[in-house]
Amino acid sequence: MLNGYMDLTIEEVETPVAGEDEIVFKVMACGICPSDVRRWNGNRNVTHKRILGHESVGEVTELGDKVEGLEVGDRIVRDWRNTCGTCYYCRKGLYNFCLEAETLSRLGFLGGFCEYSKVKDPVYRKIPDNVSYDEAAFTEPLACCINGIHQSNIEMGDDVAIIGCGPIGLQLLQLSKARGARIIAIDLKEDRIQLARKLGAHDIINARDQNTIQTVKDLTEGRGVNASIVAVGGAIPIKNGLDILDYEGTLNIFAGTYPKTEIPIDPNPPHYKHLKITGSHDFTPHDFSTALKLIEKGIVDVKSLISHRLPLEETQKGFEIVSKQEGLKVIIKPHQ
Repeated sequence: MLNGYMDLTIEEVETPVAGEDEIVFKVMACGICPSDVRRWNGNRNVTHKRILGHESVGEVTELGDKVEGLEVGDRIVRDWRNTCGTCYYCRKGLYNFCLEAETLSRLGFLGGFCEYSKVKDPVYRKIPDNVSYDEAAFTEPLACCINGIHQSNIEMGDDVAIIGCGPIGLQLLQLSKARGARIIAIDLKEDRIQLARKLGAHDIINARDQNTIQTVKDLTEGRGVNASIVAVGGAIPIKNGLDILDYEGTLNIFAGTYPKTEIPIDPNPPHYKHLKITGSHDFTPHDFSTALKLIEKGIVDVKSLISHRLPLEETQKGFEIVSKQEGLKVIIKPHQ
């Protein structure tokens, strides 16, 4: 339970009961997301006491009377984004900007850092038999990465820089490679860029020891990259992501930056080089389904990204690990 700034406690609460259109499930795994950590460390405001955790998966234990197509014992992954389908943005296909999603998603929503949680029907997917609970917990963050790839204008044979090789950056790397791109992975941590190489990066740059801009130019015959995806918040990586672009290049500011900052930008390079500056936020229902399919078929390796599996009682420790970037993905196992 998040009570306030840096205040997580273990508490007993009522076991959830399924409403007529709800599904109660035993939480078998829930990933810690940077957005969870931002609520814990005060970078995002928390207006009420709550159970965090939206990357949750589990085993169905109770079904509402109106729920069809599921049985007790089925394995599911929760899609927390419940969209209305009728607002202006949904009708444009921009489901990740649904005007009613926040309200709909929070109605009856319980977080995933608990023993039992619930979900509205039909905002879930069945987990394929060959996918573990831990792997299925990556469906939501991978869906966000798929949306990010859609915004990055990557074509076969493009040079793509992934700036920041944490769990998100390493998923973006694999998706970019699946599109036929040449990957340059950039990070400050040697263990992360070595894993990036293992997962398919063609070139790696340790930004602590190398000049990022010059090294990228050297690796691309002086041109720069067709796309740079910045998977870590901060003014310096974002500025580097812009400065390494070739003509017609795209900068995708994927990660949020906290605390908020401002970046001075010379408008001439975007003007004369036809550069595109964009961002990507959340995912659509189709992205969510696609993410689970990519995990099922082994197109994206998420298992290699797990550095810690912790019991529910050590959730605070997990938050500290993510906050300090001491590992990669931390999975909470309430029934471990």
